Amino acid sequence: MLKRNDAAHFDLLSYFEGRTLASGVFEGRGGQLKRRFTVDMMGRAEGSTLILEEHFLFDNGERQERTWTLTRGDGQSFTGTCEDAVSEARGRFEQGRAYLDSELRLKVGNRLIGMRFEDVFYDAGEGAVLNRSTVSKWGIRVGQVLILFRKA
Repeated sequence: MLKRNDAAHFDLLSYFEGRTLASGVFEGRGGQLKRRFTVDMMGRAEGSTLILEEHFLFDNGERQERTWTLTRGDGQSFTGTCEDAVSEARGRFEQGRAYLDSELRLKVGNRLIGMRFEDVFYDAGEGAVLNRSTVSKWGIRVGQVLILFRKA
């Protein structure tokens, strides 16, 4: 079991231990619905690190997988890496929420394009976590991802 960060009222890394299910949407810049998806996740602790396997299923039948390695830092911080990350992701805990900033190479058509994600995770109570991610390219907002996580 991953040691809980007792200084944080909401510990995102501890939350993602075990199986978590999620559903979400991607909205374009103008708020139009672009994609729906579900995620089946499994997190396992290894010392102060959480290995988080994500399995995405999109409404068009496309499947994607990603494995995050999330590691506790000093105080309220944590870092993350995954195979499609441009650089190390940086996270922090605050009262009732967690933040994660990352840049990922995403497949768009036949190309891989680097997109920046600014995530905010909110403890919604009763085993639920809400996530809002602002997605940008070259500093220009291209859309938003909204996800509801629930423990399986």
